[in-house]
Amino acid sequence: MINWQKNIIIGTVLGGSSLVLPSNGNNAYLSMRSKNKLWLAYKMQELEEYFQGCTHRLEGITYRCNSITSPILTDIHDKMYQNGKRHITDLILDPLMDIGLAIWYLDGGGRCGRNQKNIYLNTTKLGEEGTETVLEYFNSMFMNCSKTVTQHRIRIVFTVEASEKYARIIEDKVPL
Repeated sequence: MINWQKNIIIGTVLGGSSLVLPSNGNNAYLSMRSKNKLWLAYKMQELEEYFQGCTHRLEGITYRCNSITSPILTDIHDKMYQNGKRHITDLILDPLMDIGLAIWYLDGGGRCGRNQKNIYLNTTKLGEEGTETVLEYFNSMFMNCSKTVTQHRIRIVFTVEASEKYARIIEDKVPL
């Protein structure tokens, strides 16, 4: 597996999709979802070896697909999950490249604030501990951000300056 693909997988999981370790199997699979069929198809194409013979299906207003199982996906699962829950560490965040950050933003982020100048990343699925790890990670990179909690949703919200920096990092990886 190349770093590009690993970043797509990690960004996808950070953005809300899941690596699943079935109870009756030895290896994990990637379960992705999106309201945008083309976006899901793009990620399936980039991870082609894991989605050979797999198709997406429409459930309500969301497209879903599951990859084949793989020892490589199991390895990533074991690094990102602990006791069945996402467990985020610097070992997961440090290798993130522009594509991983772009996927995370596109799958689990957006813009907020006055004139939509602040980028946010949803971190509810990462929990309080994971959110704190993400906060420390970005703040240590001089990308100032803070945690907001509203109606049981946890978000990391970047300052306008940090949002501009994040946007510059991902801009050539974000499709039109």
